[in-house]
Amino acid sequence: MFTERVTLRHLAHAAPAVAALREPSGRDEMSVEGVDTRAAVALLERLLRSEAAAISPATRLAACDRDALLAALHRQLWGDTIRSTLACAHCGECFDLSFELSAVQRHLAAAASGWHAASDGCVANEAGIAYRVPTAEDETGAVAEGTRDAVTALAARCGVAPADVEAAAAALESGAPIVDLELDARCTECGNRQLTHFDLQSFLLQRILNERPALLAEIHLLADGYGWSLRDILSLARRTRRSLASIAADARSRAAARARRPLSP
Repeated sequence: MFTERVTLRHLAHAAPAVAALREPSGRDEMSVEGVDTRAAVALLERLLRSEAAAISPATRLAACDRDALLAALHRQLWGDTIRSTLACAHCGECFDLSFELSAVQRHLAAAASGWHAASDGCVANEAGIAYRVPTAEDETGAVAEGTRDAVTALAARCGVAPADVEAAAAALESGAPIVDLELDARCTECGNRQLTHFDLQSFLLQRILNERPALLAEIHLLADGYGWSLRDILSLARRTRRSLASIAADARSRAAARARRPLSP
């Protein structure tokens, strides 16, 4: 099973291309080791399927295109609704926050003003001013340089002079927005309003990490119930594995219920 087809608009030295991600297997889920850009790229590299050579490796993807793929993956695994529980900064009570991921993406796209994706991995305006959109390779490279100002280091890798960093950042925010924003949340207990940060990349990867105990339980259940090897179980597509684990759990529950049933004379 594949995710929805996503148009990648900011490929360097290539025209926009369409890509999709295959459904993760247990091995793919187990490979996630963090919530940073490196972890996101590694996961997309495993799942990315496309006829366009320019898309691979995934380090060539701009952050906005990477987020578009991650949004499609979230919809495949959990649906379009983002749900989270927050602690109120005023009263301390917990309350739920939910919103539609696709609505956020449409909002970001509609907010673009004056800048558009060019065919060379840049955002440009009608005046002919253009800025190259950083790729994951640029991001990780800037961090690896170990400089105190990662933003300036990233800008330098994209050919942006220090005096133009703010202008370039504004252009990228408009023409190549990422799903990394502050949301207005209201406590349902006391009515207090507060801003909460949402970063799709970190949120999705953390959700996969949070499911690790459930994945291990499914592996144990299938190994115990069917005698399958770890390699065989990890190779199963996520939905297939979870469906089989549910069947095995039901069968185990029915067997346990029969064992507890008193014998008839």
